[in-house]
Amino acid sequence: MRNPWTGPLTMALVVLALDRWTKYLVIQHLPQGATLILTPFLNLVHVRNAGGAFGMGSQGGYRSSFFFIVVSIIAIVVVISLLRKLPPKAILVRWSLGAVLGGGLGNLIDRLVYGRVIDFIDLHLAHYHWPAFNVADSFITVGLGLAIWGYFKRMKAAG
Repeated sequence: MRNPWTGPLTMALVVLALDRWTKYLVIQHLPQGATLILTPFLNLVHVRNAGGAFGMGSQGGYRSSFFFIVVSIIAIVVVISLLRKLPPKAILVRWSLGAVLGGGLGNLIDRLVYGRVIDFIDLHLAHYHWPAFNVADSFITVGLGLAIWGYFKRMKAAG
């Protein structure tokens, strides 16, 4: 029987590697605060987010950074404990949580190394901009959505 940790850990490592690589490219090739226009709705930017999702809590300085490090560690522990409890056949949920784990680790590394998270994807419609985000954020969001959907799908199938 195949190890049930193989899929989620592979996903986590792929997401982490992709996140680290894209952030490295941004740091090396786009000065902080710069904007590179790619399409009428997509820019690359180099911003450092000291807060949580959408910059919430970014005004808190050191205390804010410490808070988000603790929250990140707790979230990673929760994901790992969920993975431990899931049956091996819950493949979609396991892989989705692997994506969340990889994204969480990527953003945690940023907080530990830079004190902030490197964000660089800027989606917009005319002058209405979605807050900048990164690859880790994308995998966390999609992974959580798929994990929740997969969980409820399994619950419905179980009756």
